[in-house]
Amino acid sequence: MASFMERNSSLYRGQLDDDVEDDVEDDFGFPADGRRLTLDYAEDPEEEFKLHENRCGCCQCTPDCCQCCANPALFSLVWTVAITLCNLWLGYTQGILTTVEKVFDMESKLTGFIYGSNDLGFVSMILLVSYFGGKPNSHRPKMIGIGIIIMALSCFFFALPHFGTGGERYWYKIQLKERTSGISSLLCRASKQSNETGEMECDARQRLKSGGWIITMVIAQFLSGMGEAPLLPLGTTYLDDHVSKLNSVLYIGLSLVLPNTGQPLGLLLSSYTLRYHVNWPFADARHVGIDYEDPRWIGAWWLGFVPIGILFLLIAVPMMCFPRKMRMAHTEEVVFSEPGEDDPLEDIENVEAQLIKFDDLPGLKKLVKNLCTNMVYITLVLAAACVLSIGNGFVTFLPKYISVQFGLSTSAAARLLGFTVLPAAVLGTVASTVVMRVWHISGRGMVLLCAAISFVLCLLTIPAMGLFCDQQPFAGLTTSYQERLHRPRFNFLNFQTYVPLIENHCNERCNCLDEEFTPVCGANDITYFSPCYAGCKDRAKVSNDTDLEIFIYSNCKCIEHGVIPLEGKKYSGAYAESNQCPDEDCSADVFLVFLLFITAFIMTFFVTPFMIAILRSVGTNEGPMAYGIAGFFGRILGGLMAPVIYGAVIDVSCIIFAKRCGRTEGECLLYDVNANRYLTIGLTGIYFWISFMLLSAGWVVFERGRGQSDKYK
Repeated sequence: MASFMERNSSLYRGQLDDDVEDDVEDDFGFPADGRRLTLDYAEDPEEEFKLHENRCGCCQCTPDCCQCCANPALFSLVWTVAITLCNLWLGYTQGILTTVEKVFDMESKLTGFIYGSNDLGFVSMILLVSYFGGKPNSHRPKMIGIGIIIMALSCFFFALPHFGTGGERYWYKIQLKERTSGISSLLCRASKQSNETGEMECDARQRLKSGGWIITMVIAQFLSGMGEAPLLPLGTTYLDDHVSKLNSVLYIGLSLVLPNTGQPLGLLLSSYTLRYHVNWPFADARHVGIDYEDPRWIGAWWLGFVPIGILFLLIAVPMMCFPRKMRMAHTEEVVFSEPGEDDPLEDIENVEAQLIKFDDLPGLKKLVKNLCTNMVYITLVLAAACVLSIGNGFVTFLPKYISVQFGLSTSAAARLLGFTVLPAAVLGTVASTVVMRVWHISGRGMVLLCAAISFVLCLLTIPAMGLFCDQQPFAGLTTSYQERLHRPRFNFLNFQTYVPLIENHCNERCNCLDEEFTPVCGANDITYFSPCYAGCKDRAKVSNDTDLEIFIYSNCKCIEHGVIPLEGKKYSGAYAESNQCPDEDCSADVFLVFLLFITAFIMTFFVTPFMIAILRSVGTNEGPMAYGIAGFFGRILGGLMAPVIYGAVIDVSCIIFAKRCGRTEGECLLYDVNANRYLTIGLTGIYFWISFMLLSAGWVVFERGRGQSDKYK
């Protein structure tokens, strides 16, 4: 069998250490006992670097002063910032989904489909990108730069519905102003009330829907997936072709740690922009009379897409200025470790170096057949799909879940999630890198480690079931008008549901509008759908604050006498105040932060050993294709379907949906806290349990050794 050196003698000349016999090689022609090998690469022709595509610059402008920028360190920095921005965009989108549901009257399964369109764009481009990017004369930095520009366009596309119609800004400004300025539709009236505001709202919503803005957001997410496709595979191969293996730890560490901060930073950005009114800078809390803590508040969901898109454009410029090919160091010392002592991180770094270029179709078919008959690899791919389902499903709706379970506003939920996940993601990635570097775990042991992590994550869903704030009594929805006992939305023993009824004998003559969701908290600590459904006939302003008007409603027939402390005064009687009743005794959010931190740490720690496990489960030359197929099917099974599945599950736990223009449609106004938790966490636990079972099966059939895929069949 010809050695690896003999087969590639035209590329470089090698000299082994003289103190060890020269005839000891493994099956692939490598020295098997830890000797050092000095490689002298054949120098690239100098004329090659006089070509414009091999010089740093823009188009034909490639001055000599810019050639110092053509180095792997600077490319790694620009590339890592681009990946971080990509994750920032995804995190920001997750943070504003609940607000988008309110604006465009969407159920969660529809927003899940919109979010999953990103993966549809990714899988539609990844194979083309891999094919054209693998050609010898392909300009990978320019292809990555074009992808970044496409992601910038997707940001502007997503914000386009706000700028494309004035309806959204117009009716929100008028409707919310009228809701806080004494309009009679909020109060109990003997005569039938006109709904001019509702008619205006219907016209505005009709303009929003007729403009095809939901399709615009689907296209935006699809474009973002297309732009994301060349980022990781082409950037990795470009670095691998130009980075010394002895210095690769720095590049790998940078590319793993910094991008993990993008998603929590996106959540923090969304929590900041949602504090501004959707009509900013033309309207704020002072104009509409409510603030961002009010459930009726519509934040500036579009505001973050503009700066993110600009940052994408700015980072695309230096990316496209990198040359097609950079100068390489011509001498490199490589250490061949003893069998079983190889560095697992170097396996990931060297995966492109192991690739055999299959120019013939039979060779490619044989490679795919080997992977499809590798039982360990199949179990890992299916387990990856389960984990990605949680990442693209549960994590996507996690801000909404926190808001429902703990009574937080959308902005507060995104802020809590961002501040908790940010340090956990960084620490988890660093810890994983250190552990993989210090402990040389075998391939079979890596699969066992992944199975153990999945089992621990599955166990963490048990305490998650017990973290919540009690469902606050809501008249006619979670409790009757006469009592405060919680009536669950679901009876899980016989799978029966009750029909919510917000009308009662105390408000039957009030001619209330069921399209006016303006919750108030009564003196009896029960929340009512609106002042009208609470039977309130009068209201008065109790605050002199020019920035925010506070009203109290009185003469409420449906409310028992009680005491409301407000603005330093106590109001005794049948009173109600704006907003839902808070759960002041709930302290579960403290434990939530701890559980979120632990879970985020473990999940980010999970990534590196899982990648290594995939590589160790396949043959020596099958790693790149194994990653590509795993990513392809992972995106299809875990990226496209999971957001829709989780969105549908969340919709099932809804007690009452918004009623618009005489039809029940749009966002959920109130969820059953218990049903929402049982269904969402239960589905997540099932995914973790399936991944644990698959990884355990992979560990059982995994045989010792590496690079022999027939052993895993």
